Amino acid sequence: MALVLASVVSAVSLTAQQPRLVVGIVVDGLTGETLEKLRPFMDRNGFNRFFNHGAVLDNIDFGTNVNAATASAILATGAAPKVNGIGGGMLYDPITHRREYIFADREENGINTKEPFSPRALRVSTLSDESRIAGAGTTSVHSIAPDATQALIWGGHAGNSAVWLDTYTGTWASTSFYPEFPIPANNANKNYPLSARIDTMQWVPSEVTVSASGLPARLTDSSFKYTFGGNSADKYDKFANSPFVNSEITRLALDYLATLELGRHEGFDILNLTYNLQPYEWSQNVDNRYELYDSYIKLDNDLAQLFTTIDNTIGRDNTLIYIAGTPPRDSRRRDDGRYNIPGGEFSSRKAVSLLNLYLIALYGNGEWVTAFNNGNFYLNAILANERNIEVSTLRRQTADFLVRMAGIGHAYTIDDIVRGDIIVPNASGQARNTIISQSGDVFINLIPGWTLVDDYNFIDHIPQNAYSVAPTTAMFMITAPDIEPKRIDTPVDARAIAPTLAGMLHIRSPNGADTPSVSLK
Repeated sequence: MALVLASVVSAVSLTAQQPRLVVGIVVDGLTGETLEKLRPFMDRNGFNRFFNHGAVLDNIDFGTNVNAATASAILATGAAPKVNGIGGGMLYDPITHRREYIFADREENGINTKEPFSPRALRVSTLSDESRIAGAGTTSVHSIAPDATQALIWGGHAGNSAVWLDTYTGTWASTSFYPEFPIPANNANKNYPLSARIDTMQWVPSEVTVSASGLPARLTDSSFKYTFGGNSADKYDKFANSPFVNSEITRLALDYLATLELGRHEGFDILNLTYNLQPYEWSQNVDNRYELYDSYIKLDNDLAQLFTTIDNTIGRDNTLIYIAGTPPRDSRRRDDGRYNIPGGEFSSRKAVSLLNLYLIALYGNGEWVTAFNNGNFYLNAILANERNIEVSTLRRQTADFLVRMAGIGHAYTIDDIVRGDIIVPNASGQARNTIISQSGDVFINLIPGWTLVDDYNFIDHIPQNAYSVAPTTAMFMITAPDIEPKRIDTPVDARAIAPTLAGMLHIRSPNGADTPSVSLK
C-alpha cells in the first residue's frame, strides 16, 4: 500500500509545474479548534485561503513527547527525533546542572548576539537542504523566526540565511555559519530598531476580537492591556510571545520579497517563516483565551497582507504556500482555590530528596539521584556499578517509588520506553521521539490539576521544554496551482510532510525520511 501511495504522488507531482516561490510557514501552537471558531471573522486571504482553495490536513500526528523544536525538526527532515537528533530545544548536563541550547556551537560566532549557534545538531538533511542541492546553488533559502532554534531548523545546513529576534537586545540576529546576513534584516536593525519602539507598544484586543470571541462577559468586559517597555529584563521575551512578534516577522518577510527579489530567480526560492500562537505566559487571567483569540485574529491580518503582496508580485499560479502547526504547550494554570478543584504543586526538590532517602535505605549512603530536569530523574550509574547494582534495577525501583507520590500519574524508565512497555497512548510514538543520549533514567508525568514547581534547579533562566505524553497533533494546510480544495481528517504521520513537499517540488526527500508521501489529489 505504501509503495502504491508513493507512486501515485510521484506521478501527480511530475505533471505539476514547479513553483517560483515556496513560502513555508510554521505556526507554533496552532490548533484547529480555535481556528474553526474564529474563521467566520477572518480575512478571505488569510487562513481562509487554505480552506477555500487548498488542502487541509486536520490531524498531523507527531507521536508523543514533543515540543515546538522537536515538531519542527520532524516536519523539516521527515524523520523522528531518534533519527534527526533533535529531542528538544535544550540539552541538559546532569553533571554541571546546566541547560544549554541544542544548537549551541562554540565553533561559530554570533551576529548581533552573544550566543554562538549552528544547525550542526541536525543529523540529517532537511527539505531546505535538498532544495539547495537540487538547484545546484541557484535556489535561495531564507529563514525568519522569533527564536534561534526555529530559525536554524528551517534554515538547515545549506540555507543562505537564518535570522531570529535576540531577546536580550531586540535585534535581528544570526550566526557566522550562514554565508549571508540579509540586507533587509540589517536595515531593520538600523532604520527601525525594536529598542526604539518597544516602549510605545500596547497590546489591546482588536475590535474584531471583541465582537468575535464568544467568550464569557467576565473576560471580555475587563479586556486587557500589556506593555513591553521599561527596564524589565524579560521585556523582549514578553514581546516575542505576543502577536507583535508576528507582525515584525511579516514586515521583514515583505522586505525580503522586495529587496532579495525572491521568486524571480532561476528555479525556485524558499522563504521559511515561523510565527507564534502559543498561550501568553504573562496573561493577567488564569483563563487566557481572550489574549489567544486576539493573537489568531492579528496573525490572520498579517498573513492576508503577506499573501496579497505575493499574489500581486509573484502570482498565485507561481507560488506554493503551506502552513504547518506545532502542538500547543499546556497553558493550564491552577484554578482559584475557592473553586475546590483538586490539584496541587509537585516540588522537584522534595521529590529528589525523598527518592534519595529511599535509595539510601535500600543500598546505603550515597548521592543516588544526581539531577532532575523536565520531568526526568537522573540516577548515579557510577555509584550503582561500584555497588554491583544493575542500573536497570535501580531505575525500576525508582519508578515504582515515584509513582506512589502525590500528583504523579505515570512513572516509567528509559528501558520501558525503548521496549515500548509504557502504559500511555502511542507508546511507539514515544519510543521513536526519545533520544537515549539526551534523556534521563526515569520519567514522570503529573495528573491533571497538578503543576511542577522546579525548585531543584536555580541555575539559569533558560525555560524548560514542555512535553506531553498524550498523542499530539496539529494542522497542515497547503495551496498550490495543482491542488484542489480538500479536507483530510484522518491522522497523518508528521514524518510524511517533508516527502510530500519534496514530491511536489520535484526534488529528493531528506535523507532521513522513510515515510510514504500523502496524496493531496
